[in-house]
Amino acid sequence: MMIITQKITSLAFEIHDGMFRKNEDLTPSQRCLAVRRMPSLLEYLSYNCNFMGILAGPLCSYKDYITFIEGRSYQLQQSEANGKEDTKYEQTDPSPNIAVAQKLLICGLSLLFHMTITKTLPVEYNIDENFRATASWPVRVFYLYLSLMAARPKYYFAWTLADAINNAAGFGFRGYDKNGVTRWDLISNLRIQQIESSTSFKMFLDNWNIQTALWLKRYLFLKGKLFCAEVLLSKMFLKKI
Repeated sequence: MMIITQKITSLAFEIHDGMFRKNEDLTPSQRCLAVRRMPSLLEYLSYNCNFMGILAGPLCSYKDYITFIEGRSYQLQQSEANGKEDTKYEQTDPSPNIAVAQKLLICGLSLLFHMTITKTLPVEYNIDENFRATASWPVRVFYLYLSLMAARPKYYFAWTLADAINNAAGFGFRGYDKNGVTRWDLISNLRIQQIESSTSFKMFLDNWNIQTALWLKRYLFLKGKLFCAEVLLSKMFLKKI
């Protein structure tokens, strides 16, 4: 239900941006995601209920999904050494095999960790009355940290498996890096290495549940600010009248 809610609301805003707002009023990100044509019923249902992301997601934009469904050619923009010119290279159907294999390996390791280490450090033990009554405050804090860290692999498993399923179907291709290596992280929901090595709460959040964080930023924070500004201007205008 959360994924479908995110898809419905994001598509509604993207249609509004593409069909009912002037292009110069949109940010570069909004122009890129704006939907200029009303989707058909089949396209709408396909986007919301496709088998690849119906359960665990991850969330994707409507334009990215339709681009994948229509099988458009992949284009690479690779900057020249002087950084002044861009050259485009046509690529068709890059293979996701390596990316899928790597993500399935991560899924296996995460599941193994969850079935072994996580069971020895249950999160529920933090609220055990005997533990809270007998353990010292530093011990309780240390155990809380370890148990929460041990609980993360189940999310790594679910989100990485969902990402691998999309990649196996050919969805999630972002382009090529400067070395010409394919990138299959367009709709990835987490970056495990950055999470485990994060040095700040912001860095942790930037790499955890990425697509939901983008949804919150694009359609709640930025749109909320715009709505508040419009309401404020409307009140000022009415007062002048």
